[in-house]
Amino acid sequence: MKILGSAAIVRSSDHEGAVRRFAAIYGAQPLHEFPIEGRNLNVSVFPGISLLSGPESALSELANLRASVFVESLAEAAAELQESGWTIEDGLGAGASLLARDPDGNLLEFVENPGD
Repeated sequence: MKILGSAAIVRSSDHEGAVRRFAAIYGAQPLHEFPIEGRNLNVSVFPGISLLSGPESALSELANLRASVFVESLAEAAAELQESGWTIEDGLGAGASLLARDPDGNLLEFVENPGD
């Protein structure tokens, strides 16, 4: 699996407040913002950080989500993850993403070709 990059996940139930705080730290507005369909969540992307915001009930479903990992091939990543003991779960929203849990229970999102 070829990893192209990663971003830590930061959660907040106060979307506007969290975006304001991170924009102040970075000195710029988010690079991208988008909703996660079917989950009542929004993502605001800053360099190296993905701010996941929404109601506590929606955030609690992803309490163990640690990071997004950007890969060249999602199929290749899924095969390698399964071979090494990870459990594959549904992705977030529509698109080229999957959730995978390691044997310790850590949850990572794997995303193919970010920005495409």
